[in-house]
Amino acid sequence: TGSTLLPALIFASDYLGNFMQRNHVLGQVGFRLGMGSVPRKRVLSFYEKHDPSKLEDVPKILSKHYGDYPLLVKKLERKYHDYGYFLGWEEDEAPITLAKETLQETYDIWIQQYWNRYAPQPLKTAARNVRYNLTFLQKRLRKVWKKTVWPILEPIFGVPDGAAAQKRKDAAEARKRKQEASRTSGGGGGGRRRNTDFRDDED
Repeated sequence: TGSTLLPALIFASDYLGNFMQRNHVLGQVGFRLGMGSVPRKRVLSFYEKHDPSKLEDVPKILSKHYGDYPLLVKKLERKYHDYGYFLGWEEDEAPITLAKETLQETYDIWIQQYWNRYAPQPLKTAARNVRYNLTFLQKRLRKVWKKTVWPILEPIFGVPDGAAAQKRKDAAEARKRKQEASRTSGGGGGGRRRNTDFRDDED
């Protein structure tokens, strides 16, 4: 009995494995459950731009390439000659980004369908004033932090590393060049000096 049951189990496991591979069962499960980052939005917008007839096949395409989305990106860019369209797609599908989008959509629906329609006018005015005051307070606190608090804490915690420090340096140099250019142009009567280095006609 064991000698006949073992080949049957091997055949069944091979058949099941081939079936799951052909139909991308694991990929569909992972895609449906939202396991990992999936470039769904970017792929949808890409097909809306290049081939709208493929929009219905996007779930199947994503499940087929589940776990190997860089390969899908290369295929699409090579096929439609649209390189660089998928740059930064991981940020689009980041959990914090999706959470913000969900909160924004919920807020918009609640405001448009319920608040603006059913809330009394005095309550709307009070909410508008509260929102304005909070926004004003946020701007003031941010300005105080940037101008007063951070210059004191910067020697303790260190300067921003990498791109932030370079950005501040470039901004300072740009301001310096702008001031020098304004002083130079201001002393010459306000007119702009004509550049004749590359003129075709001869004087």
